[in-house]
Amino acid sequence: MDQICSIEVSSPAYGRHQIICRPSSNFYEATVRCSVDPKNFDDEIIGHIINGKFSTTFDNPDYNRQYFCLESASSGPLVCAQRNVLLEGSVNFRDIGGYLTESGNRVAWGKIYRSGHLSDLTALGKIAYANLDVGMVIDFRLLEEKANENAELPGAPNVCQLGIIPGVGTAHYFHDLFATKPREIDVVEAMHEMMRYLVTDNIDAYGQLFQLLLYSDNAGVLLNCSAGKERTGFGIALVLECLGVPREVVLYDFMLSKKYFPVEDEIDRVLRKYGVSNENGEGVNIIMPLLETRESYLNAAFDYIDKYYGCTKVFAKQCLGVGDVDFVRLVNKYTD
Repeated sequence: MDQICSIEVSSPAYGRHQIICRPSSNFYEATVRCSVDPKNFDDEIIGHIINGKFSTTFDNPDYNRQYFCLESASSGPLVCAQRNVLLEGSVNFRDIGGYLTESGNRVAWGKIYRSGHLSDLTALGKIAYANLDVGMVIDFRLLEEKANENAELPGAPNVCQLGIIPGVGTAHYFHDLFATKPREIDVVEAMHEMMRYLVTDNIDAYGQLFQLLLYSDNAGVLLNCSAGKERTGFGIALVLECLGVPREVVLYDFMLSKKYFPVEDEIDRVLRKYGVSNENGEGVNIIMPLLETRESYLNAAFDYIDKYYGCTKVFAKQCLGVGDVDFVRLVNKYTD
């Protein structure tokens, strides 16, 4: 597994930053430098990771994102940052930077973000969001979803609506399913079917995603939907595989929604969205597979792609219009 996956950067309190490295990490003992620019670090060492742990505290009145450059006797330098971007009121907002590709490059930090809805973004969250320099938002929600989860984002980013049905064939797919009082296994299989549907019936939307990424300016790009898990997660998985990130790491990134998607906070919204009664707590049990993140969900999409196309790059080439020149352009634009 990629070394970046063995490192966790967190911010347990304002101005405080913590780095934890697993014992298997090459950076269990390492020097640490810090910058607000992932491509530009000065020579000052701010501390050392000792026995896999490092923490520091400093003022950050402008709410700028912090990046850390680690270097050890056996490896380095490696740039890392907090995977979940701290935007107060956001849902599942993450940076996909840092992952190692087959060419030896790493996905650029601060270039592609992923998230759920931002309708609860606070004033402080909007300040931090503005500092990310997001120039384009690729929104996979339907207009009716967006109307119920609307947000005015700082910087007037270019919002590209690539609406994808959160279901199969109809926006009421899950409404109809829940009306039948399904078992958990029925809802899980419905999720698998939806993931396959993303592959078979949303070629135009995901094809446009790649064109937007290829020809956007140099500002950051945000992919989002309501939860930032399936529609966004599949789009991000396609992008990562086309950049040359190994499948196991792509699955790792997908599964981070299990950690960063606030299941408990989103229960009421999902109950309302799908008109599910929660009498005696039964509604929560029924909708839980929608709120959970399971590796089998993304595997359902990948299994279909692998069966009928052999690999994601062939699928992207044959179905999404990503040519040989485009693959090179993607790598040059979104990896370092």
